[in-house]
Amino acid sequence: MKATYYRDTMHTYMIIPCPPQAQTTGYQYRMLEMNRIDGILRCGLRHIDGTGFLYYDTTGKQSLTGLYEGRKIPGTELFRLLEMMDNVSGSLSKYLLDEQHLVLTGDQIFYDFSSGKYFFTYYPGEVVEPEVFRFLADSIDGKDKKAAAAAYRLCSVSGDDRQALREAIREEASAKDVELPWEKALTGRQEANISQNIPEERRGREEPGREPSDHRRRTYGADREQNAETDDDVAERKKAPEHIADQKKGSERKAAVIRVLLIVLLLLGAAGLFAVQLLIYISQRERRLCIAGSILLLLCALLFIAETVIRLRKKNKKKREEELRREPSYSRSDEADLPVFGSGTEEDFRFSSEEAGNTVRFSEKEMIGRLYGRDRGSRIDLRTLPLTVGKAQAYSDVVLADPSVSRVHARIYKGEGGCIEIRDLDSTNGTYVNGEKLDPNEKRRVQRGDEVRFGNVEYEYR
Repeated sequence: MKATYYRDTMHTYMIIPCPPQAQTTGYQYRMLEMNRIDGILRCGLRHIDGTGFLYYDTTGKQSLTGLYEGRKIPGTELFRLLEMMDNVSGSLSKYLLDEQHLVLTGDQIFYDFSSGKYFFTYYPGEVVEPEVFRFLADSIDGKDKKAAAAAYRLCSVSGDDRQALREAIREEASAKDVELPWEKALTGRQEANISQNIPEERRGREEPGREPSDHRRRTYGADREQNAETDDDVAERKKAPEHIADQKKGSERKAAVIRVLLIVLLLLGAAGLFAVQLLIYISQRERRLCIAGSILLLLCALLFIAETVIRLRKKNKKKREEELRREPSYSRSDEADLPVFGSGTEEDFRFSSEEAGNTVRFSEKEMIGRLYGRDRGSRIDLRTLPLTVGKAQAYSDVVLADPSVSRVHARIYKGEGGCIEIRDLDSTNGTYVNGEKLDPNEKRRVQRGDEVRFGNVEYEYR
């Protein structure tokens, strides 16, 4: 099944020819053409010189290989793909379509940037082997143990019948959010609560350091409902520091408000005592008492004001120190796994003439150059290839912040003899080499001195 690509002014199509003598008026072709099946690429049937061609609309979409070739697939994205794959199988069953004709390859699975969904290719012709699981197993991020285990399991099952593969996809997609007990370090209280909910016939079988079998993985899902209260306790325990911080801030605000009110009352009291002797006729002794009381209240207000100012200065100083601590600091790396040079004996540095050999001079033709832009300082380093050029940081190695550049625009490969090869990844505004526009997914060889353009961004290879 060989696919070609065609782009007109508004749309991009993936074209797959129908098998010879195919009954294009049959049920599968008509259902595929006349319905919009959820998760399936929209398809149109055209006849050219007596041969039928299926036109799949891939506008605004990028293939799975185009997104993750040479990159690691996050575990969350793998489970999203499996979940949508399971949903597509259900959509096909509603239309009575054979899901064995679902093309599960990296080049025929597309990601839509606008909706964030994956779309699959349904081909009524011959059945294609599900090669995407081998690609997923090779590209999965090994740090996510659960996702890596799921990818390797599906890769091993992909050679079996489609029914077993579908059941494996459904199990892995449904188990993405299941938090198994051996995947986290349990506190004493949590371990006691879980042990109480485990049936007696299963107690004592969980040996430390031993991973439970698949049977126990499946049966544990039924016990999670009994552990809902324990999970809530854990969530509340995690939220406890945040509640304590909120309570502390609230108490500080109340103390500040009370302090301000006291200062205002003391000032009003001092002003009232001072005004009494001017408004009301009082004796000399009473006038002295009012003056002394007003001075005392004024001194108390000044003390409260000074204490408030000192508190604010200490708080601002502490805040500045915390900001300084949050600045990036550079610590020494872990040198345990690095090679130690200069620590060997004299015998370790004795080389024979065959081992030493002669120094070989590099040829400038075999050295990879760089792409230099029109703007000063704008260049693309090509020492680490392959790399992806685009606007989306999540999928691109070189990010070009230009409106004419697609999210995933092109990929650059290492060629022979110091040249490079550029492949257009079905970009909206196209990729140009010496003014000639590349077809979608076309790969072109670039020599030194050639001009390369990604949308409106121009470079020269030197």
